[in-house]
Amino acid sequence: MSIPHPPGCPACGSAAALRPREEHLDPIGGKRYRLLDCPACGVTSSEPREPVGADWYEKERPTRARETRPAPESDWRFRQFFSERLAPGRLLDVGCGDGGFLALAAARGFVGTGFDYDERMVAKARARGIADAHAAEFADFCRTRRDGEFDYAVLFDVLEHTPEPAWFFGEVRRLLKPGGHVALTMPNALRPVPLGREEYDYPPHHFTRWTPDALKGFLERGGFEVARLDAGTLKTTFLSDVYFFRAVMPRLLALARRLLFGRAAPGATLTQLYEGAARPSPLSDKLRRQELVEAARRVFAVLFYPAALILRARFLARDPRCGEYLYVLARLKESAQGK
Repeated sequence: MSIPHPPGCPACGSAAALRPREEHLDPIGGKRYRLLDCPACGVTSSEPREPVGADWYEKERPTRARETRPAPESDWRFRQFFSERLAPGRLLDVGCGDGGFLALAAARGFVGTGFDYDERMVAKARARGIADAHAAEFADFCRTRRDGEFDYAVLFDVLEHTPEPAWFFGEVRRLLKPGGHVALTMPNALRPVPLGREEYDYPPHHFTRWTPDALKGFLERGGFEVARLDAGTLKTTFLSDVYFFRAVMPRLLALARRLLFGRAAPGATLTQLYEGAARPSPLSDKLRRQELVEAARRVFAVLFYPAALILRARFLARDPRCGEYLYVLARLKESAQGK
């Protein structure tokens, strides 16, 4: 089953001319993308609209054997969904990862089904006891499911990754019962970017960007009524991370390269330099270097905290909807399931 690529805006289908915003060269795949604003719905999309495979993500974020993940109980997205106090029912987790959310949902009486592109993540979900977890192309997965099969669908940081959001979400809607609920999270396009937009918010990692109004309009056009839209949560840790990773870390890395390797291979990363080193050292282990970065990040967050408080107040005064993320809970209208 192929994914359609209709002309016009991939979020609303408008044939109005999309307005060029900027261009971006993917440093991993070497492909150049154009980012375009839709004057009709406000969504920023990109061309070309072609998803990348697992090999691209492996280059972007190599698997680490000793990588640890935060406990599911600490994930604000999961806590927000459960705080809605919805009656247990059949639940679809699109982009289920290692099954952490589904395990929490099962403990609360939900009957969960998980989908993810990554077979390694799905294997971890099954090891947690999530038997109904599937690794496949999304179109193939949807073809095996019944219309109106689920009471709930959750898409935690998923929709911005698909190049065809209208088609993708249409499939999710088809699987929901009339009166069913969908919960979504995604980065807020209105969040502060004082040092420029992050690399992860460009294609082919993120194909679309969403403001609160754009997401609300998208859901309402799809037959949903929005029950909750939160766009105002702006943490001081988000602001300290922006300045740490965009301003402090580049200088620290440049200093480390000079101290450890002198003038060797200017522009090379520490990983590349250590791969070519004749003798190993305590810092040859990438995980150890990442642990040092994390320690430095925590120290910087403490020192930067007063400045972060001031910045947070200023940003929220300019726009109360400038939180880091969007959280939306919406209900499918009784008459809209087959829309």
